[in-house]
Amino acid sequence: MSDEMTPDPEEKYPPRPGGMVDSTRKQRAADQAQADAIVPLNEVPGGYEAVRVDVQAADTYGAQTYAIGTGLNPQLRILGEDSHRRRAVIMTLDEPVVIAISQSAADDPRNASNAAGQSAGGFVLPVNVPLVLKGSGEVWAVATSSTNTRVSVWAEKYGA
Repeated sequence: MSDEMTPDPEEKYPPRPGGMVDSTRKQRAADQAQADAIVPLNEVPGGYEAVRVDVQAADTYGAQTYAIGTGLNPQLRILGEDSHRRRAVIMTLDEPVVIAISQSAADDPRNASNAAGQSAGGFVLPVNVPLVLKGSGEVWAVATSSTNTRVSVWAEKYGA
């Protein structure tokens, strides 16, 4: 069968005005027109004004060391929600702990057995490894051993 004998589907079945084919073509044309109207920043007449940004140190600091263990405090909220917090550093000093971002994740029963190599409901923080967090959410520490461990927290905040 030759190409000359094959009818053009557009001729045999023209798109109906307002139909799916017609609507799709109109949407594509509108999207292309919008994309063509965008002018890259480096092509803007006159360029743009550069603004110097100075990242300043945090206004206030705070430090606290908590003792947790499955017999003492199996889980503890070590950082509350704080919209002014810039950064926090968490480190466990004696035993690994599980770091969770909510109380429900901290309540996961797999956390207590994590020392046996099981999965956990959070991030397992090894001993003497700092965890640097940037964000404002709460953070929970969960003990993985009956041996008490110290969890140190350093937080930096912008003006409150």
